[in-house]
Amino acid sequence: LKGHMPDRYQFNPAVPLNSEAQCYRKSPVLKDKIHCVAYVIDACKISIMSTKLEEKLETIRRKVNLLGIPQLVLLTKVDEACPLVKEDVTNIYKSGDIKDMMQEVSARLGVPLSCIVPVKNYSEELELDMKCDILLLSAVIQMLRFVDNFFDELSDRLSSEETKD
Repeated sequence: LKGHMPDRYQFNPAVPLNSEAQCYRKSPVLKDKIHCVAYVIDACKISIMSTKLEEKLETIRRKVNLLGIPQLVLLTKVDEACPLVKEDVTNIYKSGDIKDMMQEVSARLGVPLSCIVPVKNYSEELELDMKCDILLLSAVIQMLRFVDNFFDELSDRLSSEETKD
C-alpha cells in the first residue's frame, strides 16, 4: 500500500518483507504507492464467506482507510447469482437479488453501498458483448474517479501544507 514493495514481488509467508530486505523501497515515491484498492467478491459466494475472511478484509479495509486510499468492491459473476441478470445483463440495477447482495456485502465488509460495483465476467463467451463491456468499463470509470478524487485531496493537502510554511 505504501509503495515499499517492488512490482511483481513474490510473496513468501515464511520470510515476510522487512525494511532490511534488498528489494525493500525505503523511500517510495507517489508512483510506487497504491491509489485505489479493489476487492473482488464472487456474488455466488457472499452467503458462504467465512468469518475469518471477513475479519481479514476488515483489517485490510481499516488500514487502507487510515491511509486515505479509496476502496471499492467489484461484485463479480452477478449473472450466475441472478437469473434475471443472466437473461439480460441490463437488468442488473433492476434486480432485487443483486441489490440485496450489494447490501449484504456492504454490511459484511463495511464498505458503503456506493462503492460496490456489480459486474459480469467473461467466462464462456467467444465474442465480446457490448452490454457486458459497458458494465466493466463503468467499473473502471468508477475506479478512475476514485483515484482522481484521491489525487485531488492529496493535491489540496500539499497545497495547504505549503501555505502554512
